[in-house]
Amino acid sequence: MKILALNGSHRGEAGNTQWLLNKIAEGAREAGAEFETVVLSKQKIKSCTGCETCHTPEHLIHCIYEQEDDVQTIHTKIKAADILIYATPVYIFGVSGLMKTFLDRFNSTVGGGELCVTRSGLFFHQTDKTFHSKPFAVLTCCGNVEDETTKNVINYFRTVAKFLDAPLVGTLARKSVGMLQIGAAPEEKENPLVTAVTKAFIQAGRELVTQGRITARTEKQANQQLLGIPFLSLIMKFPLLKRMAVRKNRQKANSAEVK
Repeated sequence: MKILALNGSHRGEAGNTQWLLNKIAEGAREAGAEFETVVLSKQKIKSCTGCETCHTPEHLIHCIYEQEDDVQTIHTKIKAADILIYATPVYIFGVSGLMKTFLDRFNSTVGGGELCVTRSGLFFHQTDKTFHSKPFAVLTCCGNVEDETTKNVINYFRTVAKFLDAPLVGTLARKSVGMLQIGAAPEEKENPLVTAVTKAFIQAGRELVTQGRITARTEKQANQQLLGIPFLSLIMKFPLLKRMAVRKNRQKANSAEVK
């Protein structure tokens, strides 16, 4: 099996996104798969301008930039892969600009034939099943603790899955990613929740190889809160409890300053 990850972080290999991808890769390779990561920040990717030349008979399904940047090479890698991973940090409640710029270039890969209806019942252009319909997982991360923060990213890729008839085989939404203490020495990572989350990302890689998907149990473990606050799931549902928690935290901080 070949797994191809597309890292849309502007920080490239130095970011949290790559660290999490490395854990997935660890599990996937243990299970016998080939795992490659394309770091988009290291590629030359021109922006789609919507010129629609790629939809004219003379230039059908060929972008005017395909000889000028690295997108065509990445598309070739996608065709050769069995499973894809789209990985992006949250940038103002959405995918990174880098990831969006890359995905915008899909415009030149569809629309070469008759109007079709997808398996989910949507009108769309004819697609290339060897390219568009690869099973894929989504990895996103952010510093906030709220589920709302990652919602747009997840919904975006769910829509992509519906239009391209591409099975969405896993969703990893790692919130409060700073608490993973990425870059810290192993002895500094004593939080059992951090250990559990790290193991879950490794397990996710194994499952993509052995089962072709990430199980709901592993997703839950990988996406779990890291704060370790009692009744946190209840607190997160009620704004009043959140405000009480904030006030208590401020009081605690003020008391510490006085001492």
